[in-house]
Amino acid sequence: MRIERALCVKVSRWVVALSLVAVLLVGCGSGSGEGTADGSGRKVAKKLRSVSLTLEGYPDAENVGVLMADQQGYFAEAGLDVDVLHPVDSDNVPEYIASEGDDFGLLPLPEVVMARGRGMPLVAIGSLVQRPTMAVIWPRRSKIDSLADLKGKTIAINGFPFEEAFLRALLAEAGLTSDDVKVKSVSYNLVPALIKGRADAIFGSGNVEGIELEARGLKPVVTPLQRFGIPFYEELVMVTQTKRLAGNPQWLRRFMSAVARGTAAAVKDPEAAAAAIIAARKKLELPAAKPKLVTDKVKATLPLLASTTRMSSRRATHLVEWMREQGLIQKKLPAAALLTNRYVISS
Repeated sequence: MRIERALCVKVSRWVVALSLVAVLLVGCGSGSGEGTADGSGRKVAKKLRSVSLTLEGYPDAENVGVLMADQQGYFAEAGLDVDVLHPVDSDNVPEYIASEGDDFGLLPLPEVVMARGRGMPLVAIGSLVQRPTMAVIWPRRSKIDSLADLKGKTIAINGFPFEEAFLRALLAEAGLTSDDVKVKSVSYNLVPALIKGRADAIFGSGNVEGIELEARGLKPVVTPLQRFGIPFYEELVMVTQTKRLAGNPQWLRRFMSAVARGTAAAVKDPEAAAAAIIAARKKLELPAAKPKLVTDKVKATLPLLASTTRMSSRRATHLVEWMREQGLIQKKLPAAALLTNRYVISS
């Protein structure tokens, strides 16, 4: 584990060792030498493949599919020992994947586009949240009625480069420039920034920060970015280095199968999904989350989770075209360079 990041949820190695005889290999491909029959006709893992995965932030409702896959043992059944990590800051995730050797990371698709525009060899291999959740949020009690009213105000963002780029595009639509507002990167502290008056508005998600603010009695005004003309896109995708796709490795399909199972399990049992988030946060020694609040966020997010891990090439193409028109990227990127559905689970 890198010293600047905390271990999130890790399958205990001694438990895995005791349970190897019962581990199933899930997915396509036989004769790979990774397993053997246990007498019942099933495949059991000979050796677990160690991989690392960095979340887009702290454990929460939008990445619950990964947390459930880990907690329910789906990764182990797929022959994988997965270290689930979190970044110190969200904007570090592309660098972790591209340069520091992480096998996987979670990112919004616009951030993948920005990273590819900077020359990072990243590619999305599956979707966790297929619909956009990003919104501009401000308190109802404020005197803000439109984007134009943000002039002279402070806007807090998580820190992803695409957020500031999107904000510039939104301000331009309202006749403002980035010089008309103050943008503050607060990482995981969007809600405290708004509540304590350090920001007048935030770039957040209605199903996460919006729910938290409602629980605090702030009565937020949540306006999805699509109402301002930003195209639909995959809010959260699984990303890896392009070189890992060489040879069409079957373990990637097993990995995405486990993630899909985790998402389906969360949809089927929201209470268990909330418990998985609370357990992950406890392991990170984060402030205890109120079970009702976590459950409310999970229930608000479930309709947004990907029913399959398949991504839309059409939406990706539309997003890239819009970002180029806005000057957010300098060259056209084909959807095939950004994503592949070779490893997705169709149903």
